[in-house]
Amino acid sequence: MNSASSFAVATLARARGRSESALRVDGRFWPLSQAGFADDAMRLFDDWPRSLRALERHAAAIRAGKFNPAHSVSASRARLLAPLRYPRKLFCVGANYADHLAEMNASIAKVPGRPPFFFMKPASTCIVGPGESVRIPRGCDYFDWEVEFVVVFGRGGRDIAEADAMSHVAGYSIGIDFTARDLFDQPTSFFRFNFTLGKGQDTMSPLGPVMVPASFIDISNTWFGLSVNGVRKQWGSTSDMIYSLPEQIAGVSQSVTIEPGDVMYTGSPAGVGLPRGERLTAGDVVTIFAEGIGEMSVTIASQE
Repeated sequence: MNSASSFAVATLARARGRSESALRVDGRFWPLSQAGFADDAMRLFDDWPRSLRALERHAAAIRAGKFNPAHSVSASRARLLAPLRYPRKLFCVGANYADHLAEMNASIAKVPGRPPFFFMKPASTCIVGPGESVRIPRGCDYFDWEVEFVVVFGRGGRDIAEADAMSHVAGYSIGIDFTARDLFDQPTSFFRFNFTLGKGQDTMSPLGPVMVPASFIDISNTWFGLSVNGVRKQWGSTSDMIYSLPEQIAGVSQSVTIEPGDVMYTGSPAGVGLPRGERLTAGDVVTIFAEGIGEMSVTIASQE
């Protein structure tokens, strides 16, 4: 994993609601239109292996000085959107860190061959990017955070074998699975856990700031975390997952076909608000960060 040659895929916000795919190289963002790519980064997944080779050549050309820096944007001035707008599907694997289960007074028995628990969210309305607002759902009095390491798929498939699973991964990002605790857990209801109201409402899945190709991330031990108003709340490593990425990918694909460009949130480490009696309110700033990927912040907005 050569950090000197690393790059990342991003989406820049432009005037009048426009957006443009870009490549992050050495702290600057270079519009991909300069190299003939489409403005929508999702088009990269029409043929990810081919796109990756082209991106590698483009990053090398940028470093060789073949493109004018005046046509790029510095990281400090870039207005970023979610790097992918929008995946077809957003998978979420739950209960995947032992320390988080412990703080929630819960446990799971991992059974060989049995897939992990997962659920899905409506990607087109859940996902927001850096600097955007996250609305507290109507009727929610307990809004909580969960930072998650995110997989972006470059190849699709059904019934993917664990041995082949990682070849389906294009890259990685980070996200937040915001949870309306009091809407999620309704003990007096016939259906006690409501994943749509509790986790799937609009703006509740920030994603970003970029997508880093898989070859540049050490998935065996990548650290990531979350802070609220500058105070660190979560800090965990991918090495602590209960279900490995191959197990997650194989398990999800047993029942739902994975498509190129889909994303998968992979579980949250300890440090969420509920066990400590902490909750988010309007005006709070939530920041997430990960080694090799970067950081992004969102602001909590009041209920509609």
